[in-house]
Amino acid sequence: MTWIKFALWMSGIYLMYYGGLICWDFLRSGKKTGVLQSHELSFEEHVEPLKELPDKAPEIYDASVLSSGGVSLKQLFNLAREEAIEFTRPVSF
Repeated sequence: MTWIKFALWMSGIYLMYYGGLICWDFLRSGKKTGVLQSHELSFEEHVEPLKELPDKAPEIYDASVLSSGGVSLKQLFNLAREEAIEFTRPVSF
């Protein structure tokens, strides 16, 4: 027996097995029972609309960026040298 024949036989057996399982599931689902079984969950939440806020004019600031929360890489290394930040691994300068 060659590998091709073996692979064909195995794929045929798997196709028959899984095809049989699919057919069995279809035959079982065709039977109607007295109790309707539903596996669907549904949730309804009562939501009241919020009152609308009046439109405000945008505030204009002098700086192009107020606060980004970040620093440049050079500033990060300077903060590490000054021990202003806590780092867990050594950083080569």
